[in-house]
Amino acid sequence: MSDIESRSANRRRRRRIWYLVLLALFIGGASWLAINRPWELKPASVEIEVVAKGPASRILAINGRVKPTEQVEVSSTVSGRILSVSVAEGQQVSQGTPLLVVDDTQQRATVAQVRSQLNGAQAQLDKAQVDLERAEALTATVSQRALGDSRLAVRTAHEEVDRLTALLAQAEDLLAQYVVKAPLDGTILSRGADAGQVVSSTTPLFLIADMASLHAEASVDELYASEMRRGLSVVSRPTGHSGVIEGEVIYVSPSVDATTGGRLVRVSLPGAGEANLPVGLTVMLNIVVEARDDAITIPRQALVAADQPAVFLIEDGRAVLTPVQYIDWPSDRLIVTRGLEGGERLIVDSKKVRADGALVAVRE
Repeated sequence: MSDIESRSANRRRRRRIWYLVLLALFIGGASWLAINRPWELKPASVEIEVVAKGPASRILAINGRVKPTEQVEVSSTVSGRILSVSVAEGQQVSQGTPLLVVDDTQQRATVAQVRSQLNGAQAQLDKAQVDLERAEALTATVSQRALGDSRLAVRTAHEEVDRLTALLAQAEDLLAQYVVKAPLDGTILSRGADAGQVVSSTTPLFLIADMASLHAEASVDELYASEMRRGLSVVSRPTGHSGVIEGEVIYVSPSVDATTGGRLVRVSLPGAGEANLPVGLTVMLNIVVEARDDAITIPRQALVAADQPAVFLIEDGRAVLTPVQYIDWPSDRLIVTRGLEGGERLIVDSKKVRADGALVAVRE
């Protein structure tokens, strides 16, 4: 066979192969079209739940921190150099326990001076009283003027003794303030004083707290601030503790902080002192804002993103857009107040539905 005839035979073979490939593609495409019918709308596969009434709660979950119910910042009422500090951070103290001593040398000298003056005034009073008694005994020979002078001297001496007695009491009271004492039974949370330090009445020295009585403090966002009130039940879980503490809201601030947009609430922590919870520990607070025995709830993802709240129900194989009213709350499930009665078949995820009236099929 010549080269020309050979090349012609090869071209015919390749042409037959291409014809066979195109035929296979045509048959495959026709079969896919016949089976899948893309021109026909297919029902969307959706998951549903049957709407039912039951118990439901609105719970606000926020983080708070452990705080002592009673704490006092201790400062010195006098100025001077600290001579000694007798307590350490974390130490438990009783009311009246000496915490530190400020140098009282000058004040002691003042007390001694006033006491000396008082002793002198008392001696003058004693002498004036003796002179008055003598004058009164010699009334017949002593003039009324001399008798009056003796009585005036006694009154003047009395007044001086009273003045110096009050001055001494004031000086001794000030001297006692050079020893700073604990104002309550508690634990030293912080210490800002060391020997040799010069302090004044504005210098914070200690923070003392009663660790037997603790509560939690938290800031509630202003979106939910109006829902807060005293007496609401709270389930608290301290960080690092497996157990929970059941308490209640014991304080609600009358105002919202303009800087943070939060409203301060305090929650009781019964038994927290015995549990040895440290001040500042994070506590998860679940505040039960509302509890209903017969409520209808839906998943949040069932809501349709539209101008008015609605959900999709299934009726006769189609999605039916149904308006609802609900309580907006930071939760995966929402309480519906209008639009559903119970027994309806609700499409769990509204994003699976193309539009109102679309064909849908329940996912098995």
